[in-house]
Amino acid sequence: MDSTYMTTKPALNLRDFLSDYQNKISGTADEVPFFLQTNPILVDVSDNCSLDLIESTDDSSIAVFQPAADKCRPTFSLPQENQHVPSTFTALSQHKDKSRKCPFGRTQYSHKLNPPPTDAPNLHLDACGELELTVRVYRPPRAYHRGFKVEIPVFAEEFVCLGSNYLTELRDKISCVCNGKRFVDISDDPDAPLPSIDTNPGYFFINDTFYNDQRNPNNPDYSKTVLQWAARANGVNGETLKVESMEGKRFIDLTVSPGSPLHYLHHGNCEHLFVISQIEVLTPLSKRPDRSLYPYPHAFSTFNRRTCYMCGIRSYSFIVNQSRRQLHDPSYLCRSCFLSFFYVDGVKLGQFKAYRMYDHVELEDEEEDVKEQNLPF
Repeated sequence: MDSTYMTTKPALNLRDFLSDYQNKISGTADEVPFFLQTNPILVDVSDNCSLDLIESTDDSSIAVFQPAADKCRPTFSLPQENQHVPSTFTALSQHKDKSRKCPFGRTQYSHKLNPPPTDAPNLHLDACGELELTVRVYRPPRAYHRGFKVEIPVFAEEFVCLGSNYLTELRDKISCVCNGKRFVDISDDPDAPLPSIDTNPGYFFINDTFYNDQRNPNNPDYSKTVLQWAARANGVNGETLKVESMEGKRFIDLTVSPGSPLHYLHHGNCEHLFVISQIEVLTPLSKRPDRSLYPYPHAFSTFNRRTCYMCGIRSYSFIVNQSRRQLHDPSYLCRSCFLSFFYVDGVKLGQFKAYRMYDHVELEDEEEDVKEQNLPF
């Protein structure tokens, strides 16, 4: 049985790509550009591609469709004023009234576009031009089964970067729920303060190189563990992998494969995939970008948070693992459902692990907003 493999294009060095592009379009005034050296033969497209040329006497006749009047057939009846209205119906009605009217506004495939930054007319752009790269970042999968990830990565946000931007500038703008937090099991004391963090390690794996964030000398080297695994893993033990610092590397110095998935690891085991989806050459006549605004977020997903698995109204604040009383593992619960289901008079019920995602003060403000909306709590 023959096996079919998809051949990938060789990686592209961005600095060499920009240099070759400038050499190709540059030339003397009398020299004809490469894209005008051959004149295509003009043809009458309408005469050669007309549908009349493929008509036949044996073709079936086409009847013109005339739509009839629309009929509205309601599938349910709204409660009348003199009838008892369940509290669940009232809560869902108020929640839908405040939600988006767009039917695609709460799907994982939707995203919102941000307007591009305005050009800086007084900004000097080198004659050699500048590269503009579009980077799409995906949030890590959240569903696991027996240690395996069963959810595909979902689009989270998209950034537009310049070739002169450092990798650290992109990393500082990537949003993640794990940023600035250290999660520990707080099931014995749900209001226990989270430990402070003094390090922020992470790396970008691009092509065959690990770019570690070494701005803090106390940051552990995540790539060291991966290199030890790769030295004895089948299929990659013969690969030559390199390690460099993230803070000294610009995008123009990278060698990338556009469209291929790249790896971003931080916070221990929080893995993101990102893709360089587009590369554009900027010239002084096309755009004068304000470098202080780059990387700028071009688009972001409008469905980056989950609702509580029990009430389905509020956003989750706790993640519960290894609980035999929950259908899903892990389970995402709001503060009210978490405390009422797993605790009686402040005493923990059963064996489970819980991780608090947000501070207690923020949750109290959220609960007050819910009470003002007359939602059941």
